[in-house]
Amino acid sequence: MNKIANAFIAGIGSLALAGCAGTGLESAKDQTPTGSEFSKSLYDGYLGLSEGEYAEYDFADSDVFAQKASLAGTGAEVMPDEISDRDLPEDRVGVLSSSRARLMSAMAAGAAAKSPQSAAEAQVMFDCWMQEQEENRQPEDIDACQAAFSSAMTKVESDLEEPKAVAAVAPEPKPVPQPEDKSWVIYFGFDSADLSAEDAEKIKEIVTYAKENDAKVSLTGHTDRVGSDDYNNLLSVERASAVAKAMGDQGIATGEVQMISLGEKDPAVATVDEVKEPLNRRVVVKVSNN
Repeated sequence: MNKIANAFIAGIGSLALAGCAGTGLESAKDQTPTGSEFSKSLYDGYLGLSEGEYAEYDFADSDVFAQKASLAGTGAEVMPDEISDRDLPEDRVGVLSSSRARLMSAMAAGAAAKSPQSAAEAQVMFDCWMQEQEENRQPEDIDACQAAFSSAMTKVESDLEEPKAVAAVAPEPKPVPQPEDKSWVIYFGFDSADLSAEDAEKIKEIVTYAKENDAKVSLTGHTDRVGSDDYNNLLSVERASAVAKAMGDQGIATGEVQMISLGEKDPAVATVDEVKEPLNRRVVVKVSNN
């Protein structure tokens, strides 16, 4: 049993069930969820995770997810896993930390009310990703949870975008000069999402320009054509997330940055499959006032 299983089951108290491990699922299934649409969606999502782990005889994690489902079903606040709750591989802590920060930024911006189903999906899939990454023995399940999290977060962030107000008609207003839209390209090593010291300086320049001009930032991750489509889609997510985290460290919240992941699509240099091309391993950063 992992750290979160011990801590969560010990802390639930009134919701803990007597008997052998795995019994929490049956109790959660018998529950009629109440509360907000977000809470009910969390209930459904965590219940699904509990059933999946039960089917794999992982009764400890099945109980953890069942307890989260039960709490959500009462309308109580249920938080996503903390990074310290799981014994994660060292090389995965970075991307999971930036992804959790992205999720919490969206929650702070009102995602549970403005995009309840997608916000619940993002939280549940983050916990799924954390649990599978801790086990670290089913790469297809890890990739599936990460991809589902990324997809849900893209929908959440889209729903959180404020509609632009229609400007009042004024007689012959003086045109206000707009700062120039600019773009940068950050390149990566083969099969890597690590940033160099030179990249850090470039990101500092980008952040300074964005802050000075109150501009919007978008990140588009790319890979070359070595590896499978699914793997490269995830690698492009990691590259965009690495840049977003570095920008966040310098004062631009992750939730204020739009991230797009294209994997092998839209290469800078067209190649056949399985060809290494450094110019395609990149994140394109655009700073715009539109």
